[in-house]
Amino acid sequence: MFPIKSDVGISSETSINIEYKYEKDDIRQYRAIEIANELTFINQNLLRRIKPEELLNLAFLSTEKKILAPNITTMLEFYERTILLFATQILRHQTDKQRASVIIHLFSVIQQLYIKNHDIHSIRIILATFDHPSVFRLRETWRIFRRENPNFYTAFKYLWNVLSQENNWSDYRLWLEEKFIKDYDYRSLSILSNLSYAFRQGNFITYSSNSC
Repeated sequence: MFPIKSDVGISSETSINIEYKYEKDDIRQYRAIEIANELTFINQNLLRRIKPEELLNLAFLSTEKKILAPNITTMLEFYERTILLFATQILRHQTDKQRASVIIHLFSVIQQLYIKNHDIHSIRIILATFDHPSVFRLRETWRIFRRENPNFYTAFKYLWNVLSQENNWSDYRLWLEEKFIKDYDYRSLSILSNLSYAFRQGNFITYSSNSC
């Protein structure tokens, strides 16, 4: 398997050699580790608020999800808002080099999330940003990203394949077990995906007040 950690430290500013003074709301003015830590901190707090009953009967997918699963709903809404925020950071620039620079910086965030934080959920947020139709269609931007950072691009394709929904997340599940579960005691699991899998397989027991 391809290691996500690059052999050479590459920053978004130096890899493309563009002289650009960042505006105050440009995400590149913040270090990748700072963004990664903030994402992990927020998602960790959102996850800890979830109550057990919110997970029963896929309540977070029902029409009354804001009542039955308010904390899961808040976490999912943050997920969607963050995707739009990151996509806007890429699309706000006029040139493909500047857009590629933002993508490189966001992938540097993925590095930190993977190596330091072991935060798969936040990695999925950034990968979902890259899959946003308005970002995915930027062919010249992606060509620059691939040409200037072949190691990043290879790691990106590797993660993309691992985190795909093919075979009901089977590759993802095996990868989690190999990389994290054995060593990190189930830290950073994509809990909603795994719960949905359990429901589909009929392995999840729904408890009621009469079950005890």
